[in-house]
Amino acid sequence: MGDVERWTPPDLPARWRVHASPFVGRRAEFRALEEAWAAVESGVAQVVFLEGEAGAGKSRFIAEAGRILHAHGAAVLLGSCVAEGGAPYQPFVGPVEALTSAVLAGELAEVPGDGGTALAQLLGTLVGTGAAIGSSRPPTTRELHAALVTALRAAARERPVLVVLEDLHWAGATSLELLSHVARHTGDVRLLCLASYRSTAPDRSAPLAGAVAELHRLEGVSRVRLSPLTEGDVAEYVTARTGAPPDRARAVAPLLLERTGGNPFYLREVVRDLVDAGGDGLAHLGSGELPTPQTVRDLYAGRLGRLGTGTRRLVEVAAVVGDEVPVELLARVAGQDVDETLEGLGQAEMAGLLRNLAGDGSRVAFDHVLCRQSVLDLMPRSDLLHLHVDVARALEAGPSSVPNRVERIAHHYARAEVLGHRREAVHYLTEAASVARARLAHHEAGQALARAAELADDDADRDDLRLLAAESFRAAGDFAAACDLDRAVAAQGSQRDRLRAAVAFEGATWRIGDLGFEAADLLATTLGQADVAETDPLRIAAVASLGRALTFTGDFDRGREVCARAIELATASGDRATLAHAVECSIIMNVRPRTAPEQRPRCEELVRLGTAGGESEWVFNGASILALVAHLVGDAEQYERSHADLVRAAAASGEPFFQVQSSCFEWVRAFVRGDLARAEAIGEELLQAHRVGTRAELTERLSVQTFVLRREQGRLGEVAPFISGNESVEQHWTPGLLALYVELGLREPARRVLDWLVEQDLARFVASPTWPATIAFVTEAAVWLRHRPAADRLREAAEEYAGHNLTVGPMLAAFGSADRYLGMLESTLGRPGAEGLLRSAIEMDGRMGAPLFVAYDAVALVEHLRRSGAGPTALEVARHDASARVGALHSPRLTASLERVVPPRRRADGLTPREVEVLRLLAQGLSNRALAEELFISENTVTNHVRSILMKTGVTNRTMASRYAAEHGLLDPGP
Repeated sequence: MGDVERWTPPDLPARWRVHASPFVGRRAEFRALEEAWAAVESGVAQVVFLEGEAGAGKSRFIAEAGRILHAHGAAVLLGSCVAEGGAPYQPFVGPVEALTSAVLAGELAEVPGDGGTALAQLLGTLVGTGAAIGSSRPPTTRELHAALVTALRAAARERPVLVVLEDLHWAGATSLELLSHVARHTGDVRLLCLASYRSTAPDRSAPLAGAVAELHRLEGVSRVRLSPLTEGDVAEYVTARTGAPPDRARAVAPLLLERTGGNPFYLREVVRDLVDAGGDGLAHLGSGELPTPQTVRDLYAGRLGRLGTGTRRLVEVAAVVGDEVPVELLARVAGQDVDETLEGLGQAEMAGLLRNLAGDGSRVAFDHVLCRQSVLDLMPRSDLLHLHVDVARALEAGPSSVPNRVERIAHHYARAEVLGHRREAVHYLTEAASVARARLAHHEAGQALARAAELADDDADRDDLRLLAAESFRAAGDFAAACDLDRAVAAQGSQRDRLRAAVAFEGATWRIGDLGFEAADLLATTLGQADVAETDPLRIAAVASLGRALTFTGDFDRGREVCARAIELATASGDRATLAHAVECSIIMNVRPRTAPEQRPRCEELVRLGTAGGESEWVFNGASILALVAHLVGDAEQYERSHADLVRAAAASGEPFFQVQSSCFEWVRAFVRGDLARAEAIGEELLQAHRVGTRAELTERLSVQTFVLRREQGRLGEVAPFISGNESVEQHWTPGLLALYVELGLREPARRVLDWLVEQDLARFVASPTWPATIAFVTEAAVWLRHRPAADRLREAAEEYAGHNLTVGPMLAAFGSADRYLGMLESTLGRPGAEGLLRSAIEMDGRMGAPLFVAYDAVALVEHLRRSGAGPTALEVARHDASARVGALHSPRLTASLERVVPPRRRADGLTPREVEVLRLLAQGLSNRALAEELFISENTVTNHVRSILMKTGVTNRTMASRYAAEHGLLDPGP
């Protein structure tokens, strides 16, 4: 815990400290906030989403909460979003700037050893106020996100931190990703993030709703909805605001509640107008009439109508400028000097339209966002459009240091495009995209470029912008948006642009596992229509992409032929980029034993090209496939070298897709070592990789990975209630359905599926990228059911993999040595080669550093030796070896596999092997919860085990049970 005097956080906003309007109600909401803050003070971070309709009082609630928590010693960091012209990461700009100042001033302890310079540079890059870190490469998104988490941790050591993010419904994709990262990586930080947003149409944000729903699954994340004020709240407000006696306030409260709907903002404005009418403001209500407008727009129309022409013009200009308005800019647009402008602003403030934001009068803002919107709605369209032009020109002529200057100019010109300002809008939208890309806000860059494309007059310019927008969306992981733009260009662009679009389209689809049929058709069509020389680099690139697309359709032979032709042409062209693309297309395919010898040198060539040209994408693609090839053939040294290369390349590229691919390799490394907890953590991170496709796309791609992890943890029983055993074979991925039946012990359903598989032509399964998983799953079913016809057919089809490893896709899941499965099939068929294959599997998995798979190999060997009638000595040696390997790991499925093969020996005390394991961990002082996490079972199951242990051993408590374990030599795991 740091010295609370060390860091002096920013002061509270002036508008939070003084309120002319009383605050009433919200007792339940504050109770929820108090509970969250109590958790924060105990060291558990909280995220509270505050939702409500426009005018529900979100900003006022936040202001009251901020004042209270500030008085309790919290550091309050305020950020907000604007409806238009906002920058990437906009709600975090305020908090990041405050943290950056603290880092540079040395006010935060435990920042990196360079005095925080690198951290401050990363934070500056995040919000566009500083340069990237001084290295040979730009920072990655992950580094920018981590920088904010590091700064928040350092700040929270000094004092509890309240981060306020207002109007999150206007936040962009990058802001939501950053919020998600912060929420997932600050669980043990004294941090409360209070984020407000509108939950009603038309402002309701679908991306935000999805992000909130996803985060709501986490511990410490809650939602608080601001409901309408009650009749009692309205009466309390009337008394506090007007001084009316409580009984009179209660008498008029029902009518006010009816007319305002309990909306705090509208209630405030209606009562304000009543007070301005004279007296205590309630005289008009005596007859049950309410002489005020019934819509917010009408209410403000009345106030604007009472202003002079010059003052009204100032208010209208301010509404066009934005949420917060520099007085100097307002004066320039209005054609006034500053003194004259200040006088008019004073009148607008008295009318309840504007308020002063700074003590020096340099900035003003509307009293409420609904006020600004009403002013805009009331303006004639022609006046509104011309004012947008005036504001854009004033910003152009003003200082370049104005925050979000480029984005704001782009917004104003785009709004006025019908007045002939499309060219200016396109220019500034393109500049805004460049600014966003520099801050790794690729989604916002794509949006700006797509909008520019809509406004471009020239067809060629429009297609260029669409292709650039698609490139940004691909970098952001929004492949659907990228593909839509590429399709549009491919349908109506010039011949060259159609080829460019088709190549780009294929480059997006293979990354999300698309089968390649649409990409192949599009490329074949555009190549057929394009009058482009065969030696043209663009045509060569399109041919290479066609080869890759054909491969993904399952037409491996034709795909290889087309890619080989593209490589030949690219080599002759002498163009390095064209050659790299052709080589890349030839290796991004299913790695098979028969193609590995061809792929290996091409991977090495792509890595060389990328290294020489400083192209991290080429290095990553080459190194990742080279790692797959090395893993396939069991070359452990090459695998480790390539893995190191791909990790470095993924970090250097900063592209989310490559970072996800790199994480898949890390997942496999954890899984094969038996570190299931680490594998689960990586898997959760992968499923939250919103920057790489939708969650549905990710879930589908990672489904095999998730399945094998859940079954290793013994958790597939969770889905048992939803499985009938009568599921349609045609409507599911058959091998996966079969594997599920096997794990749930459903013999007849499994036999039904296996019989169906035997009757089918296995060619379509062999051609699938999931063929290695099919080998594993069908083998386990055939062995379990002693299904000799299935074992015979599969043994022949899987022969290609003898001496190789089984892996699905770019390390989406691994199954270890294929020789284990071939040996299991041989054993089931009663053939003599089983033992040799199983011992080969032990050697291969051991060489590849996969103790989990070695243990399965050892168990399979024991099962074979028992089935084949091996001598007692050989069987005992194998049993002892398998028991030792299984005992060193904590896999419920693996333990169960061994117990099926080698029934546990009965102990005198009657303890089962699992109860001995529980007793051993209990003696180490683990709680029931810790035991459950260690063994991947529920706490209720642990409780039952402990109860059984006490009964069987005759002891009465956990302490005596620990002593029993020590006395009976149970503290060290035996064979």
